[in-house]
Amino acid sequence: MNKSFSFLRRTGATLLLASLPLACIQAAEEVATVNGEPIYREDIEQYQQQQGMGAEQAKDQMQVINELISRELVYQDALAKDLDEDPEVQAALEEASRNVLLNAAVQTALEENPVTEKEMKTFYDEQISRIDATEYKARHILVEEQDTAEEVIAKLEEGAEFSVLAEEFSIDPSSQQGGDLGWINPQQMVPSFSEALQNMEEGEYTAEPVQSRFGWHVIELEDTRSQQPPSFEEVKPQIEQALQQKYVAEYLESLRENADIEIKE
Repeated sequence: MNKSFSFLRRTGATLLLASLPLACIQAAEEVATVNGEPIYREDIEQYQQQQGMGAEQAKDQMQVINELISRELVYQDALAKDLDEDPEVQAALEEASRNVLLNAAVQTALEENPVTEKEMKTFYDEQISRIDATEYKARHILVEEQDTAEEVIAKLEEGAEFSVLAEEFSIDPSSQQGGDLGWINPQQMVPSFSEALQNMEEGEYTAEPVQSRFGWHVIELEDTRSQQPPSFEEVKPQIEQALQQKYVAEYLESLRENADIEIKE
């Protein structure tokens, strides 16, 4: 082991223990030592948390201790080989330290500005009010050229079956099911398709081809039904995450506004 590092590590630990109350010192229970370096019971809990282990996933304590012993042995071997003095390793350690601080700063900002129940409920109500609560059962025929779409519409006007024409003309995978798209929400589709669908009556097909980035569509609306939106409790975790992301964006913007930033060409 690098002697200077070992000295600093042991000295730092001694100074830290000297500054702690007796109760805290007693709580730092050693479960093993590796070449004189202690592994504490708290290390087991911290390792399990870092690995994302819940109570039901927690490994056998002896297994965790052996994993920590293995990590300490490799760590000591790396120091003995002076790998901590390697420029690439130092750069990686600096980047890792920087990332830890970045994450800590963002986490602190979120803890200082927690998302409230009222904010989440307001966000939920706003989103629900914007959702079209209607689902549409539709078929479509997708072709590459407008002329082809107009030809399909002409055949429909002559009495041809929509599903048969879909199998013959459509380049969409749904052609194998006669163009059947099942029940869809307008938000799932491209804007031009959604707009056409919402302006149709049940049993109708589009009198004019509908263009999208995929090509030209001929659409048939078979049925509609009311959609039950998810409850607040069902989407609460996603809402909290969305509001946290919004706050982080505002936090970053405020840092930019108060910083002296110069981008050089």
